[in-house]
Formats: sequence, structure tokens, C-alpha cells
Amino acid sequence: MSKTKAAESGQMEKVEVILGKAHTHGRQRLKAGDKIKVTAEQKAWLEKQGVIGGQQEEVTNG
Repeated sequence: MSKTKAAESGQMEKVEVILGKAHTHGRQRLKAGDKIKVTAEQKAWLEKQGVIGGQQEEVTNG
């Protein structure tokens, strides 16, 4: 399915992001550290607003 067809049918590809601070998404209040799935446009907006994309602490196991 092409991107245009996917967009028309509401089946935009989504990516998982981790919130850097509290945010309301889909009328649900979320806190920093919560994960949500968003479209590329939503991700760009969240980054611009400073909700995601901040310095993430890397966690290693070992």
C-alpha cells in the first residue's frame, strides 16, 4: 500500500517514543517515561514541543 493510500485509510505507520515529560495523548494523561505510538508528524511535533527527544540516559545490562 502506498503512503498516500495508507494516509487516506488512516493506517499511517507509527513509531514508539518515550515521553521526556508529562503529556496528554488521546485524552489520556501520561507521565515522563511512558511509551506511546505516534505518527512521524506527531513525533516531530512532540520533539518541537520538547516532550520527547531530550537527553536519554543509556542503560546497559552487563
